Amino acid sequence: MRGNNKISLWFTGPLLGILFFHLVCESMVIPVLAPTLADPISAEHDMLAGASQAAHKFFYGFVLAVYPILVFLCAPVIGAVSDTIGRRPVLVAALLGTIAGCAGQGAGMEAMSLAVFAIGRALVGATAGVDGVIQAALLDKCGSESQKNFYLGASLLAMSVGFMAGPAFAAVLIDENAPALAWSAPFFVLALMFAGMLALLWKKIPSGNAVTKSDLKKIKWTAGITDISILFRIRPARQLVAIFILAEVAAGCYVAITPIALAQTFEFSVKEIAAFMSLEGVFASIVFAYIGPQMLSKFSKNFVLRFSMTMCIVTCGLLFFKDLGMLIWADAFFMAVGFSLAYYVILSMFSDTADESRRGWLLSVLSSLWGLTMGMGLLLCGIIAGFSNGACIGACVALSSAAFLLSIERIRRFKISGIPERNT
Repeated sequence: MRGNNKISLWFTGPLLGILFFHLVCESMVIPVLAPTLADPISAEHDMLAGASQAAHKFFYGFVLAVYPILVFLCAPVIGAVSDTIGRRPVLVAALLGTIAGCAGQGAGMEAMSLAVFAIGRALVGATAGVDGVIQAALLDKCGSESQKNFYLGASLLAMSVGFMAGPAFAAVLIDENAPALAWSAPFFVLALMFAGMLALLWKKIPSGNAVTKSDLKKIKWTAGITDISILFRIRPARQLVAIFILAEVAAGCYVAITPIALAQTFEFSVKEIAAFMSLEGVFASIVFAYIGPQMLSKFSKNFVLRFSMTMCIVTCGLLFFKDLGMLIWADAFFMAVGFSLAYYVILSMFSDTADESRRGWLLSVLSSLWGLTMGMGLLLCGIIAGFSNGACIGACVALSSAAFLLSIERIRRFKISGIPERNT
């Protein structure tokens, strides 16, 4: 990158490492909670001993939902605070919270305490919004547009690889037969990794100016909710927003019910569930990097959206067929060309609607909305799966079908205007 500012690897490495481990922390939770909360493998490894099956599945969905909902609530605020008081204090505070959250989840698993684990997960979710601050800290150092594009791509790659690696990371460290640290080891290891990243970064992030009361008054503490309400008031966007919401709630519900169905219907082991989820991440990355761009270059976005919605229905419906046997592994691919492709094409359709000065605002709003809707889907699974797995799978199919029906009517190009300036 000749002609650009040279950025130290000792600066970029730890920042990209934090992005990687944040997504590891998120994606490894389901293969840990499925056999200890949703469908405990034994009384010894039961986080809700003595409770009904419905209670187990409700709290499974609830604990999973805590993370994305708190991302939705806190990420815009963390970003606004970092713009106002500087990156360093926000990054340090968030990392300390993440370390405490990981340790809390590990302590909860070691003691088989649902309350302690939930508090730890809530803390990690509340501080995960620092990922946007990390991206901003990287871009702050860039001296050209090409350099910015490079480091933005690198940050997205680190997050994608982290999400893929999470289930495998858990599977390697989990040993349900161990006398200690059977389920908690992955969380304690992550806490150490985050502490190491913080130590490497301690003096490398500029501290900025002293914070004043007037600085704090400028911060929009309700930025996430306010921005989403603005998007809903834009009439041409409502159809696409409705499809996005239905698809992402269905995705959250599917993500939560899949490990339960794999364990109970297809008799998958803990490590096989982790491998299945890692495979979903691999295929999703292929969709984002290759399949999605290729399809959009050859077909209309309306066609790709309808195709992806159709595949969402197929993805969810396959969980009904227990006689599939090992062919259920193909559902990891169908999930990617369903939910991942749908997310990709909807973001692409939205990115066409705003000029460059508003595109960042629009995509950040959709990111917050993703956190809310994914959390709703996870919680919905916890409520419905308490009655039966089939009812939960049926809800996934119904939500995906509703999104497909909305996509039948052609979505015409529109422009979003009148978006207010974002002032921190």
